[in-house]
Amino acid sequence: MARTELFVRKASGGVFTVANQSLTTGNIFFVDSGSSTGSDAAGYGNNPDAPFATWDYAVGQCAANNGDRIYLMPGHAETVSAAGGLDLDVAGVTTIGIGDGSDTPTVTLDTATTADVDVDAANVTVENVVFTANFADIAVGIDVNATDFTLRRCRFQETATNMNAKIWVQDAAAAASDRITVEDCYCKVVDAANTHFINFAGTGDGHRFLRNTLIGDWGTMAVGGAGVITFAEVGDNKILNAATTDDGCLSFAATATGLMYRNLVGAPASSGQTNHILAPDFATLENYASLTAGEDLSGILEPIAT
Repeated sequence: MARTELFVRKASGGVFTVANQSLTTGNIFFVDSGSSTGSDAAGYGNNPDAPFATWDYAVGQCAANNGDRIYLMPGHAETVSAAGGLDLDVAGVTTIGIGDGSDTPTVTLDTATTADVDVDAANVTVENVVFTANFADIAVGIDVNATDFTLRRCRFQETATNMNAKIWVQDAAAAASDRITVEDCYCKVVDAANTHFINFAGTGDGHRFLRNTLIGDWGTMAVGGAGVITFAEVGDNKILNAATTDDGCLSFAATATGLMYRNLVGAPASSGQTNHILAPDFATLENYASLTAGEDLSGILEPIAT
């Protein structure tokens, strides 16, 4: 049954309702791993006092392209230990984490290098979730195999410098994952084995990478890839890449196309990088890169203005 109200538990017990600021005509489900009254079973999930226990189970209760929404309650914690251990495979479902700081719902990848979150249906959105790597050299954290996937206000981290996801977000081959959107996310990962935050290896159209902050070490590039993507939008990002690789912040194939604007990128002087952006067929406007001479000087336009 469709619900258009968000139920919130009072600290002193009982339940009250507040207007849901992002209304939906679809079903609303709640997930809370810390609830003593929750279960992955029939009759649960519609109320935060009797939630589902896992995100993956909640996805399976959704109807495709119905506007269904899943709320992960504050402090919810879930572990993914195998390939596809969390499969977002119902189209049109939005998942929103409730909570800030240490209360933000968290998904931890561990146990195997193949552990990942799969996106296997179109029109999936994930908002305000922390993704944590807790195993060495996980191949891919989030494997996107469908169109119109959105990550919004999420955080990416690793539990130690040898507990990492080499690639956090991976597109699909050819155009099977058009229109990936990543916006307002934060990533801090420092393992030198990392290769990309997001790897565009396919030929997707209409990707958007906006207003993100990336701080880390990516030996290939933080954002980009060998895929000839088209009509991408890359704007207002801040990227620090400590790797020694030139073009290590934003790097795209020679004939990839799009619009790249107002990105602030750079590397520590010790990295030896001399340039940070490679986007030969993009329209580039007002992108600034830090100097690497170790001096207190402002960044310069990159690519160089002509």
